[in-house]
Amino acid sequence: MGHHHAHGTQRALTIALILNGAFLVVEAALGFWTGSLALLSDAAHMVSDVGALGLALGAGRLAMRSGGADKTFGWRRAEVLGAFLNAALLLLLCGWIALEAVERLRGGAPEVHALPVLIAGILGLGINLGSAWFLHREADAHDLNARGALFHMLADALGSVGAIGSAVALSQGYWIADPIISLVIAGLVLVSSVSLLRESANVLLEFAPPTVDVDVVTKTLCAVEGVEEVHDLHLWSLDGKRAVLSAHLVTRMNPFEVRAAAAHALEHVGVNHSTLQMELHPCATPCALDEEGHHDHAH
Repeated sequence: MGHHHAHGTQRALTIALILNGAFLVVEAALGFWTGSLALLSDAAHMVSDVGALGLALGAGRLAMRSGGADKTFGWRRAEVLGAFLNAALLLLLCGWIALEAVERLRGGAPEVHALPVLIAGILGLGINLGSAWFLHREADAHDLNARGALFHMLADALGSVGAIGSAVALSQGYWIADPIISLVIAGLVLVSSVSLLRESANVLLEFAPPTVDVDVVTKTLCAVEGVEEVHDLHLWSLDGKRAVLSAHLVTRMNPFEVRAAAAHALEHVGVNHSTLQMELHPCATPCALDEEGHHDHAH
């Protein structure tokens, strides 16, 4: 299923990249032809979006590659890095949009032709919503990298809606609508980009994934028969989807049986990859273990 989702994500990103790349060319041509600053500015925004989609596509393909001897976890974290860079890029774009909008409110907006802005807005809305729908349908819902690209498409869709509204207002002589709509869109994009930036940063900083509660994991291990103490517990995620755990368990019983029981219990709380170091309690003696007919060696 994960392999299917990975290929679905790659296919969705490829289609979105082709569609948005084609629209970038059309929008830039319309902007130069009509002399519309609004369209040229949005085309510059589209350059960053096409680059973001290319980054997401490249990061996803890296994540699917197997690692060599020096890459024991492969390239799984490349997806998260791509999501982090996408979110950071969105924040920069929000800042640029806000500054431009404030500047226009202070100095008055330049003359903008309404018709080409309207045409570009309608075309852009169709392409961005189509790309976002395809990403949502094909991509893994827990894939931060795909979510970063999806947020870019939704942000562009908002921009297209704003362009349509701005074109209608401009046709009626209300130039002030353009910077005001831009500020509203920047605020909406800011909320989603901050959320994505925080989630991807948490993975890169190796915080515990939000889908797994550390206290629940600790109580689960302590409840395993034979476990007397849990320490040096670390819980993190490589890609924001799979939880990884390492811990030291102290026991007086057979360490191999206790470790197997603990690993099985962890699977029920969402941890399928665990490394458990077993330690014999100081009071545990070889004779006490031999009474059960088991070896007393722990590795």
